[in-house]
Amino acid sequence: MNAFLIERLAIQLRAKLVGKPLSELFTTSQFDVYLIFDKEGVKVSFFQGQAYFQTPDLEKLQKKNRLPVFRSLKGVKVTEILTFPYDRRFDIVFEDQQVLAFYLFGKFAQLTHYQSNSWQEAFPVKTSKVETYEINTWQLEDKKVSDLRFLNENERLQLTHLSFDEMTSTERVIALDKLKQQVLKQPLFLNKGVKKYTLDYEAGAEPIAQFEEITQALDQHARLFISHQVYAQTKGSHLGQLHKELSMLEKKVKSAQKRLEELNRASSYKEKADLLMANLWQINKGASEVKLLNFEGTHEVIIKLQNTLRPQANAERYYTKGKNESKQRDFALKHLTEVEHNFLAKAKEIESFESVDSLKEIRKTADLKLTQKEKRVPYKTMHIDGFEIRIGKGARENDDLLRYHTSNSDTWLHAKDVSGSHVIIRNPNNTRILPSTIEKVASVAAFYSKAKSESLAAVMYTSRKYIRKPKGATPGLVKVDKEEVILVEPKLDF
Repeated sequence: MNAFLIERLAIQLRAKLVGKPLSELFTTSQFDVYLIFDKEGVKVSFFQGQAYFQTPDLEKLQKKNRLPVFRSLKGVKVTEILTFPYDRRFDIVFEDQQVLAFYLFGKFAQLTHYQSNSWQEAFPVKTSKVETYEINTWQLEDKKVSDLRFLNENERLQLTHLSFDEMTSTERVIALDKLKQQVLKQPLFLNKGVKKYTLDYEAGAEPIAQFEEITQALDQHARLFISHQVYAQTKGSHLGQLHKELSMLEKKVKSAQKRLEELNRASSYKEKADLLMANLWQINKGASEVKLLNFEGTHEVIIKLQNTLRPQANAERYYTKGKNESKQRDFALKHLTEVEHNFLAKAKEIESFESVDSLKEIRKTADLKLTQKEKRVPYKTMHIDGFEIRIGKGARENDDLLRYHTSNSDTWLHAKDVSGSHVIIRNPNNTRILPSTIEKVASVAAFYSKAKSESLAAVMYTSRKYIRKPKGATPGLVKVDKEEVILVEPKLDF
């Protein structure tokens, strides 16, 4: 609000409130305060630090959760409303030397109560104190048009055309007062801009309404401006989160593409095994590596050997690795397909959300997203032979899985002597678990561990009741009191 609007509001309030007692003063939040004068009500909302005035319907005011403020003013009559020309301030003066000062200085707006010129309290409560009550008079002195920041662009142009900067101090006072009297009588226009609603003296590109009364204009402007800003902030915040998630998915896609390219680019284990078998006669016994020309004859391939094994045994070793390499390539392709699908789904979600123009729908979508986030669990699930299998997503998630999502009747599995996921067979009814089921779930535990590339991996399994978390242990580390071990092939498909 500029100085002219504030003076115009104070003049209208003077006509309505002088002689009336302040019957109620209360707040329903830390940023809204209500002043009720007989049948007249004023609501002041402090939004983003600035004050916005509304005229509430007294019959619809909430009855509960009212917190009284400025208690000593209750029941005291208004004697005057002081205006301060060219300043963003007005005062409501009461009997008993009490004053409620409205300081409306941009983002530092506040209401301050004084009695006998002594500071009593302020609202909002966290604003900086204006301890000394003063009645300031604004002086033109040698101010130029550029110094009159309370004027809009058109008002400055009017004074510039009158050669305001070349006038004497007396002439400036007359010219500025004439401009003020003109502005105080002008109709007000509520305009819809690209980013916010504005209250102006001229109709904009998209005018919403025209007003003669300042209280009506401020009331409608406050309601539309605040609701639109809340809408824009809420939507912007949620969109920002969605774009952050999209960016993370994009990184995952690039990482998955890079991993698959590396697997496809590397000389395969099967190719190395075939080269060894085709060139057994060239390999010296006890060699730790051999250089062989590839089958196309384009370049040499360096093959590491175990010098304790015969050349044929080294080839068999590479054939075994080749089998696991194929699994890795299939898994990498499956993972890439999954993250690409998630990326496209997130992009579609953003496109759909950008078209939402209802604050209610935006909040509903954001709240649903928050609820889904809160419901996220520290494990992924699958089902094997009718049992729910829970697989920890990481070290800390392993701890949460054991602490909050298991019971003593469950079965715990983990790859032996390597890091990996804790795997749980849920068994609330204490049903007998067949050895074939244990073997399948053990393969899953091996797959979600550092042993996933081995042909065979050792996996521990035991009842959940035999697993303990030592005090002060690092995330994921547990103590196993009793266990059995099974050798399985790491895999997910059965």
